[in-house]
Amino acid sequence: MKRFDYEVAVNQLKLGKEKQLNTAINYDFIPNWVQGEDFLKLFLPYLKIIGDSREQDKWIEDACKYYGIAFEWAKKDTKAKTENLKEGDYTFKVVFGNREFDFVGVVAYERKGSIAEFYGNCTGHKKQKGTSDRDRIKREFDRFNTKNYKKVVLMLEFGEKITDLINLSFEFRGEGGKLQVKNTFHTLYSAVMSWKQPNNKDFDVIQSNSHKRLFWLFVQDCYYYFRNEIRQECIDNNLIENLD
Repeated sequence: MKRFDYEVAVNQLKLGKEKQLNTAINYDFIPNWVQGEDFLKLFLPYLKIIGDSREQDKWIEDACKYYGIAFEWAKKDTKAKTENLKEGDYTFKVVFGNREFDFVGVVAYERKGSIAEFYGNCTGHKKQKGTSDRDRIKREFDRFNTKNYKKVVLMLEFGEKITDLINLSFEFRGEGGKLQVKNTFHTLYSAVMSWKQPNNKDFDVIQSNSHKRLFWLFVQDCYYYFRNEIRQECIDNNLIENLD
């Protein structure tokens, strides 16, 4: 084939479509704006979301259960020789009948549940350690580079676009008690825009005030990453022309 077709690629790579990981997806519950036959029928049935067991908020696990998508917690277990996710809060696997595509250590999704949490990450000072949360989050993003992650996504549970990070007004509990924050241009917007630059890392942002919308933005992002991996494998195996 000259142009990439996901379904044709799945067939040419002889992936085991007959054995589905998720056999009871609640398609009727999926929002109407989430479309695409390949995504719905040739990705969701084979998808497994992986979460770090240290996560405080379990809403993504709940969403997976609600929609019928496989989910598991990565947790440290000495006997089983398993570990927590080293970086990020979530990642994913795609499991066909005869092959598993594991993106642990390759793709990471870092969740921020509130404006105040993210603001604290970017500005907060820990007196007892003499370091700031900004230092911690910078080190974390630096590890993504050092360990050669192919993609890092910041999931923000607030705002609908990056410019919403400008001039936010909210209360933040600092060392001096509650503080009223009004200008977040230099602390939030500029930080995210800096991280997003191609010469920094393969970094992206997805965000929404709605858990439902953010969940499907997240799952679709997993699909398009996987789709491009399949496309590259087809190019490497001379099954498709590289038209870039």
